[in-house]
Amino acid sequence: KNLKHTKVEMSIEAAVKQQVGESKHGAWTKIVLEGNRLVLKGSGVGVETLRNNLADEECAFALLTLRMELQGIKDQPRHIFIQWKGPDCPGMRKVKSNQAAQEALNLLSPNHGQLEAVGKTEFKEEIIGVKWQPSAGSHVIN
Repeated sequence: KNLKHTKVEMSIEAAVKQQVGESKHGAWTKIVLEGNRLVLKGSGVGVETLRNNLADEECAFALLTLRMELQGIKDQPRHIFIQWKGPDCPGMRKVKSNQAAQEALNLLSPNHGQLEAVGKTEFKEEIIGVKWQPSAGSHVIN
């Protein structure tokens, strides 16, 4: 009997490689800082599922894949790096998260854009699909 490993048992690199390789619309990988280490905390499909996996009292990082039309070409995969700073996350944890952001960015790559998310009101596919773009002005999801 073949045992299939769950994604949580994977390394961050393996989870990202699988996500980018498949480039499934709405796929995501979430990592968090535990002590001084970034660890894989889950993966799934769907912006709403990702939003529901982000606790108000935590800081986390995610790579989200959206397939969209770009310059008239349909179904282009875009991998978007999101730094989550929950509204109830303690200040010191936010500082440590900021210090780990570059390492998280290196792990959750390649990416085509970066966002900071500080709330869940705007954490919707339509808004993320606009705000990741370099021309968007604000890259903050409220």
